[in-house]
Amino acid sequence: MINDREDVRYLLTEDAVMNVVDSQLIDVAGKLISSIVSMFIVFRYFDQRYIRTYNNKWIYMLLMVGGCLLNLGTTILGIPIANVVVWLVMVSLIGKLFYYDEDLEKGKYYIINIVFILAVSTCEAIGGVLLMIVAKFLNIQQSMPIMSFMSMVGGAVSVVILFYLILNRLFIRKKVQHILMSQYAIYVIITTYVLVNIGEILFFMQHELNNMDSIFLILDSVFIVFVNLYLFYLLDTFAENRDLKYKVALYERQAQSNYEYYAKQEEWYKLALSVNHDIRKHIKIISGLNEKGAISEMTDYVSKFDDMLSPLLKNKFCENVILNIIINDKMDYCQKHNIKFDVSIYEINIEFLKPIDMTTIFGNILDNAIEASEKAVEKRISLKIRPFNGFIYAQLINTFEGKVVLNAKGHPISNRGEQHGIGLENVEKALKKYNGNMKISTNDNEFMMELIFNRA
Repeated sequence: MINDREDVRYLLTEDAVMNVVDSQLIDVAGKLISSIVSMFIVFRYFDQRYIRTYNNKWIYMLLMVGGCLLNLGTTILGIPIANVVVWLVMVSLIGKLFYYDEDLEKGKYYIINIVFILAVSTCEAIGGVLLMIVAKFLNIQQSMPIMSFMSMVGGAVSVVILFYLILNRLFIRKKVQHILMSQYAIYVIITTYVLVNIGEILFFMQHELNNMDSIFLILDSVFIVFVNLYLFYLLDTFAENRDLKYKVALYERQAQSNYEYYAKQEEWYKLALSVNHDIRKHIKIISGLNEKGAISEMTDYVSKFDDMLSPLLKNKFCENVILNIIINDKMDYCQKHNIKFDVSIYEINIEFLKPIDMTTIFGNILDNAIEASEKAVEKRISLKIRPFNGFIYAQLINTFEGKVVLNAKGHPISNRGEQHGIGLENVEKALKKYNGNMKISTNDNEFMMELIFNRA
């Protein structure tokens, strides 16, 4: 009898230990899911918004794994304030050592990252709380570890959905300027699918769960969370690729524009060779007519000769051939469209600019200036280029009508659709090769762009 009692006591103790182990595993599984999702979202944010300091992708993979384990450890401790502090310190270190942004001041850089982390924590809390409210409404009675697990799952799902629908647009300077309605529709379909699956899990939890049911619950929840994460990530990547196609088309158009400039230069050069080849013959004819006293014939011949030379007599603004071609081309357009174009270029050495960068920088800004001034009552453009403390300083002013709206980078927002407004991004990239920068400002109906750069 005593042995029987001891056996029963042993079995009860064993069952209790197994239940505790199972509960702990369920609790850890929920916290692990939450940690993986949160770390993925954080690195997705950094990768989309900033530039990686190192090129080795394994550094960032190990950093992500280490961050996930650290987050899991602090979450298991169950001290919310410690978890928040660890997150803030971790994100600050990631931002300081592994990513950078040349355009943001350091203070603003860290503040934005901290605000983002707080926003992610809020989104996670919203999901967990909402799921617990629904569970209470459905009168679901389960153990604390299982309820904690579901709270973590709800938080993870909430973070994914709200990141791609809201936080992605608020915190990340997205390359995708416009989101198609079809993309929004897919967002809604994915969200609906996930919510339906969460509802099925809640319905399943209304019944008593055994060990197999708990395993199924974990596997099903993992499937829902990571399928949700994968689908949103995939859709977002498709949107970025679509926008990259537009940019590639613009780069090809820019390359075609460069080719046309070079072709025009080549045509001009061939014409100059042709005239130079025959110029001695023309001078002999004019001299012979003068000796014979054929003033009328000589005048007529000189007039025709002048017409032949006129294409070569372009304005020479500086010593750089490509820049002269660009400015003369824009000058011709302005004269035909009654736009006053003033050019003032001091004696500078700008030969260090590659021809393709020359056309990218000055071709784009002059095209934008012409387009804006054409719509103004007073059509006027002014270009000044001069040396400044070892740098080259260029100032372009043009008139415009209406209101100029600037984006977060200080660039004017184009109202002509997705394929417009990227020209200035190309200008900025070209300037960075030469330690350069760009500043935009407006005053009444004048738009001013200032560029500064020097040798690479």
